[in-house]
Amino acid sequence: MSTRGSAGIVVGIEGTVASEGALRWAIREAALRGCAVKVVHAWDFIAARDAGRMTEHEEKTASECMLDAAVACAIRDVGVSPEVVTRSVKGAAARVLLTEAEGAELLVLGRGHRSGVLDIVRNSVSAECVRRATCAVVVIPTIPLDVHAHAHAAGAEASVAAG
Repeated sequence: MSTRGSAGIVVGIEGTVASEGALRWAIREAALRGCAVKVVHAWDFIAARDAGRMTEHEEKTASECMLDAAVACAIRDVGVSPEVVTRSVKGAAARVLLTEAEGAELLVLGRGHRSGVLDIVRNSVSAECVRRATCAVVVIPTIPLDVHAHAHAAGAEASVAAG
């Protein structure tokens, strides 16, 4: 069991491919460390902006459903099941994640297609968390799908050449 941060590993998700990869990585790491993983989704509701789209209650319910589905899928994909706690929290993503990660061993985030320089210029959530977190931050990059296709095609060509 983990002896340092009581929160173990905190991972922020948002329903993207990048955050799915971060969640799978965090689950594997929590299983290796023998600690819990806290899966956090930050959402916001601004009545003037969101009126007619969803109510605040519906937004929270959608967040909770997304969390449950993402965790179940990641555990199935990874094949291990550490202790998992989910948190659906209203608020700005960086602020919520930094608060939830207080006392944690790690904060794990996914990063989409942007580069580090653009992250800083655009004040991304991952860049803000790296700057301000009180624990180690792991940012899992997303590999574009065409890279996987290229690697698969190269492997198939090598198999044909060897055969």
